[in-house]
Amino acid sequence: MAASNASVPIVFVHGLGVSSSYFVPSAERLATSFNVYAPDLPGHGRSETPPNQPDITGLAQVLVDWMEVAGIPRATLVGQSMGCQIAVEATLRFSERVDRLVLIAPTPDPAGRSAPEQFRRFLKGPAFERLSLNWHVLKDYSRMGKRLFPEFRYMLRDPIEEKLPHVQVPTMLIRGENDPMVPARWFNEAANLLHPDRTVEIPFWGHAVQYSAPEQFTDAVLPFLASQRS
Repeated sequence: MAASNASVPIVFVHGLGVSSSYFVPSAERLATSFNVYAPDLPGHGRSETPPNQPDITGLAQVLVDWMEVAGIPRATLVGQSMGCQIAVEATLRFSERVDRLVLIAPTPDPAGRSAPEQFRRFLKGPAFERLSLNWHVLKDYSRMGKRLFPEFRYMLRDPIEEKLPHVQVPTMLIRGENDPMVPARWFNEAANLLHPDRTVEIPFWGHAVQYSAPEQFTDAVLPFLASQRS
């Protein structure tokens, strides 16, 4: 039995077009018990703009390269939305670098893999988020500009449902009760594919529970993050 997992750092992995800023409410709470990192991937937030926006595989490679430079040999990856796709890809390609996974609202729902359907669901999302999240999203999307469109295509084309059965590290799945991007049907399907150690649905809130419901999120995830690994 290994020592307490509290010694393993946490690396947050953000979603489509956004940045690390929407992890701050949860990161601040988890930082009292863990070393917490929240990088901005290429072209997002305060990172440099690449000549071409990387796809999911490219972003996973950049994430692991960043961990190497930051001196993080092994981490717990906490992905949200498209960040789940990046975290899963990194785990499959570099399993020795990932201690465990927390997947918040994994995208895309295979039954909604089209631009019109994604846009329809996106418009329903703000009703179940903190109002201040809109500022973060607008600021980050403005920063991305036209590069948001190829990244959106990469997100839709990445078949996370084919990858989940191959994940071999301890995992946890989380969604908000009213998440339009990740309906309960897809969440349950993902759980059947992944066989996670724990699943949690946070009442009322939507897609970005780590921002809109940080207290409930951290209360749910802390026991899993701090547990020992056999």
